[in-house]
Amino acid sequence: MASIRPRFVGSSLITVPVMLDNTGPYDFVLDTGAQITTIDPVLAAQLHPVPLGATHVTGAGTYSQAAYAQLELLQAGMYFIKNPLILIQDLKQIQQTDARIRGILGENFLEHYDLLIDYAHRILCLDETKQLQEKVKGERIALMPVPHADQYQPFTQPMIVSTRVSGVADRPLLLQLDSGIDVLLLFEYGKQLTRVQTIGSSQNHRNPDEVSQAFAVLPPQDMRVGNHFFRQVSFVTPLAAGRDIPVKPDVDGVLPTSLFRSVFISYADHFAVLEPQ
Repeated sequence: MASIRPRFVGSSLITVPVMLDNTGPYDFVLDTGAQITTIDPVLAAQLHPVPLGATHVTGAGTYSQAAYAQLELLQAGMYFIKNPLILIQDLKQIQQTDARIRGILGENFLEHYDLLIDYAHRILCLDETKQLQEKVKGERIALMPVPHADQYQPFTQPMIVSTRVSGVADRPLLLQLDSGIDVLLLFEYGKQLTRVQTIGSSQNHRNPDEVSQAFAVLPPQDMRVGNHFFRQVSFVTPLAAGRDIPVKPDVDGVLPTSLFRSVFISYADHFAVLEPQ
């Protein structure tokens, strides 16, 4: 078990020092909502990772293209993985927030460990021994199985929790735990919550080459996650412009980890412990 000294940008973004192929360290945003670690094109040109082709990348109201590649070594703190798959993608939007950011540390690295994000004390811990989860107190909320899990191979499956939202009565909503965004998002179910209040620009941090970044702010809703009750929280829903943007098929929205005082995620044992503010 080891802690990594993070640097917080604004109220929610967490950056950590990352070594790539024994160079660096580089500032990467830690993002539990990103399946694959991402580096910017300038850094890729310096490192010359092995190219593997191109793909489309979808996010919260965004749709863009990125190249796949492979590095020899990815290391954060004392922990490392060999031959990691990476995306190469323009990160201009997030770099406008902080020019030192060179990439995004995604789940294909994080899945190898238990993860503790302590916003209150600004601490970040990774653990491969399971000692940390024995010390973490609170309700263990089961991470939900992903429908169509075979479609995610060989990629990491999203960390999903079952959530009740007052405006959606017919079933629980599946929300993805995401440390790379600071707003509650609903996708298709957002259309059911009528009386749009405002429309503003996106705060999405993963896919800067967006088709649209317009968001509708929905009427406040009551929300329950496990035994935790949140009264009258604000959700937003992405609005496409110009053409349809693919929506994540297996999740109903996004639950930002910054909503909580601390978040513990066990990737191997499929549970999370969420401590409210």
